[in-house]
Amino acid sequence: MSNAYPLALAAGALLGLLWLGLSPLERLTRIEDSIARVDAGLIALFSGLLGGRLAYVITHWEYYGSRVIESVWFWQGGLSWAGSALAGLMGVAVYDRLAHRPFWSEADQLAIPAAILGASSWLGCLIDACAYGSRTAAGPFTPPAPDLLGNLAPRWPTQAMGAVYTLLVVLLLFRLAQLELRSGLLAALALSLLSAGPLAIAWIRGDPMPVMAGLRLDGVASAALLALGLGAVVLRIRT
Repeated sequence: MSNAYPLALAAGALLGLLWLGLSPLERLTRIEDSIARVDAGLIALFSGLLGGRLAYVITHWEYYGSRVIESVWFWQGGLSWAGSALAGLMGVAVYDRLAHRPFWSEADQLAIPAAILGASSWLGCLIDACAYGSRTAAGPFTPPAPDLLGNLAPRWPTQAMGAVYTLLVVLLLFRLAQLELRSGLLAALALSLLSAGPLAIAWIRGDPMPVMAGLRLDGVASAALLALGLGAVVLRIRT
């Protein structure tokens, strides 16, 4: 299905914003809190899209260097999840600073919507054949799958693996949100879990990606975010 990825991404973003605006209302003391949460979600979404696209263009500069105008063609696809996550966090941090709102509690509220968006992205890739797996021997769990050019070959089911893993993360975060965790701990756990999946899957992805010291750059970026997330977990536990 053509354009499935942007449609899935839009659906995930809408679900995430609805979550921010409607649930859990019982924890809100003012209607302004709900509006501010949605504002933070929009800031995270906008800055995340810009950061994800910028990171993707930079890592694929060999192509975009001679086609600069195409770097702003968002509808063609091409986002770096790590760039989106980092830029989204930075956007929310700036917004909270200017609005005098607590960053860690705001980040906690964005944890589940971020995971929903991640799951919808993997599902979009599953339909659109992006982020496809590397070739492997045919088997019951590696049926022939297409790449972006439509070439069929037995491949690791990276998109399905990413979607299932991220949906499980959504469920886990939902359960953790019911507990009395320290402020910021849910967000730190979400970043760690959402980084671990792409890091593991990067080893079996087959779509083109520049490498650094023999490692895919998306894997390197996921490892860096995992380290950041784990560091934040330790920080929030100790404070």
